[in-house]
Amino acid sequence: MRLVLCAVSAIALSGCSWLGGLTGSSHQKQSSYAQNGQYGAYQAQGAYDPCQVPTAQSTAPQGCDPAAVTIATSQYGATNGFPQQPQFGQPSYTTGGYGLHVGSAAHQGANYQPHTPQLRKPKFRGSLSLGAEKSFQGDVLDYRIFPTDPETGLSTDPTVGYNPQAYTEGRVEGSVASGRVESTTYTAGARDRFGGELYDEARTPTISFDDAWSTPTRIAIGGEYILSNKNTIFVQGGYSAAEGKSGVVGTVEATLYRDVTTTDYDDTGAQLGPAVTQTAFIPNEDVARFSADFSDMKRYDVEVGARHYFNPVNKTGGVNTITPFVGASVGASHYNAVSYTTDQQQRFYEQAFNDPDGEETQFYDLDGQERTVNLYDSQWVPSGQLNAGIDWQLTPRVGLAFETGLRFEGARKYANDEKGDTNIAVPLTIRGSYNF
Repeated sequence: MRLVLCAVSAIALSGCSWLGGLTGSSHQKQSSYAQNGQYGAYQAQGAYDPCQVPTAQSTAPQGCDPAAVTIATSQYGATNGFPQQPQFGQPSYTTGGYGLHVGSAAHQGANYQPHTPQLRKPKFRGSLSLGAEKSFQGDVLDYRIFPTDPETGLSTDPTVGYNPQAYTEGRVEGSVASGRVESTTYTAGARDRFGGELYDEARTPTISFDDAWSTPTRIAIGGEYILSNKNTIFVQGGYSAAEGKSGVVGTVEATLYRDVTTTDYDDTGAQLGPAVTQTAFIPNEDVARFSADFSDMKRYDVEVGARHYFNPVNKTGGVNTITPFVGASVGASHYNAVSYTTDQQQRFYEQAFNDPDGEETQFYDLDGQERTVNLYDSQWVPSGQLNAGIDWQLTPRVGLAFETGLRFEGARKYANDEKGDTNIAVPLTIRGSYNF
């Protein structure tokens, strides 16, 4: 019986040793697959061993020779005495869109959190802008600075030399044979008609840039170089045009008079006593208006400047970002020569008495009174702008900006070499940009 038990024990120990050898062979095969498989990221070391215990105090597994029992020591570390699972090393990645920062993510197991791609401004972008501007300060014509036309020697003030009595109206009714002659005269003059003045007042206000031209429209093309995330420099050239306006540049105010003189005659044609005159008057009436028709304005601009961008007002990761900015630029503007043509509208004196409420229909154009005055020669003037606006990045390459501010222009020289006024205007611009 003892011999039988010894034989069984020997067979059992031999089987345990055989199983251990089988386990080791499987472990080697797994390690080889891990080394040569598709991941190639780690080696499967410390695979499961049935005769392995987590600590030295653990009892030997059933069926294992105590001499063959080993203690687990995983290279990945252990938690609570158990080996952790091996972790895969993940590759980095980059985004493929234009203007995107290269992204990288070292994902570790379930902690994979890729960086969100962020847009950045490119190094250069081209721009095309459309705009308009409204002048609110500065005069294009001041008779005090430009009193005489150097080409003709005549006064540029159209009211100079005007005499309202040159346009006297009148009629005569009746006859001597009929026994009565009635003479009616319509004229204009000073309120003190015997004081020697020709009229009461002449008004020749200065003409502003806004009065002389319609709202200038502008088209410009340029390029912007990105210095940093918030600062850029730019250069651009533009063309502006405005249509010349026609308007009143001078008026004469006087007192209107109607004199009716009656003379009576007898049958022999002899005058019966002195003539009797009755006078009616209307004070403070415009009797003459002078208009000017200005030539069109054309301007070429070149300018260089810089912009500073603030933090975006919305967080979108780049696309559809709205960013406020401020900018400043200096440059020069070239204007074409400017002239204006004056003409005169005269009041119907008689109609003023017959239809007191119809003043606007009581003026007529005088033929042969037109005169052209050369106001400015073509010239360059310095210019500059202060702007603020928002930049809307529609796509990684296309942006749209809206801006306004103040535009300053140096004084132009009149044809008599005297300097006029500086022009200050408010521009409104829509600018499209394309990132290269």
